[in-house]
Amino acid sequence: MVGIANPPVLEDATEKHGSSSELTPVGWREKVVAYDDAPEHLRFNPFIRTGYRTYLSARLCLESMFWWTNETVNIWSHILGLCVFLILAYYDTAMLQIQASTVDKVIVGMLLLSFQLCMIFSSIYHTFSCHSADSYDRLLAFDLFGIALSLLAIFMSGIYYAFWCNQPLRDFYMITIGVIFVAAMALQIPQLNVHSNMKMLAFVAWAAYGVVPTLHWYFVMGGTESTMVKIFIPRVAVMYALSGFAFLIYVAKIPERWCIGWFDCIGHSHNLWHLIVLAALCYWHNSGKCYLLIA
Repeated sequence: MVGIANPPVLEDATEKHGSSSELTPVGWREKVVAYDDAPEHLRFNPFIRTGYRTYLSARLCLESMFWWTNETVNIWSHILGLCVFLILAYYDTAMLQIQASTVDKVIVGMLLLSFQLCMIFSSIYHTFSCHSADSYDRLLAFDLFGIALSLLAIFMSGIYYAFWCNQPLRDFYMITIGVIFVAAMALQIPQLNVHSNMKMLAFVAWAAYGVVPTLHWYFVMGGTESTMVKIFIPRVAVMYALSGFAFLIYVAKIPERWCIGWFDCIGHSHNLWHLIVLAALCYWHNSGKCYLLIA
């Protein structure tokens, strides 16, 4: 990723447009530009032609949450996601107090906390990505960490309950998942200068590895003769289908590649990625609740 040394700092909104709370529509639109005029580090999707923010101060980055840009839906979709998981945490706390063990409460609590952190890191990254190239790189690392944390929580919770009665297998898979998590995070260290494609490949490989304990559990439980297998293998399949579909859209930059300029600010691939990922996380949370109710 090519950065720009010492990017120009735009004059404060109060100097040109009066009070920041009175920033006029013309004022903020002057700071939203086309692809060719956008900061170089933000020009990674040539199919989105407008809606880019110029270099902004931290305060203007916060104000830009309320502008109409190609990041607006990205920011607010995961703020909405954070609210959803906070509500679920409140609901689950009431439900788990009645019928769950302490271990169940900790597992569900850590799962929801991981999802909440994923939403927070994502929203912060998209809000401040235009502050500078250096800030972009640092915040992208946090965004990826949030994604990895969610994956870790999904894997750990699934393995914990799948191999509840087989501690050696449970420990083996939890350790291997943890090792892959550490390796994937090590690739995000800026000093290592790892190519972005390699970072993405690490996440794909990690997600694919989740199929191994799933298939192992399928055979250990006796295949389709098991009621638990009949209930939860389809749920795991749906989870992978949602995640795979979201990843395909994200990588292929669909639909903006087909209709350049039509989906600049709403409906582009990153918007859809956010919404599908949010749906997948909610679906996994629901699967966990189903398990606790029937186990």
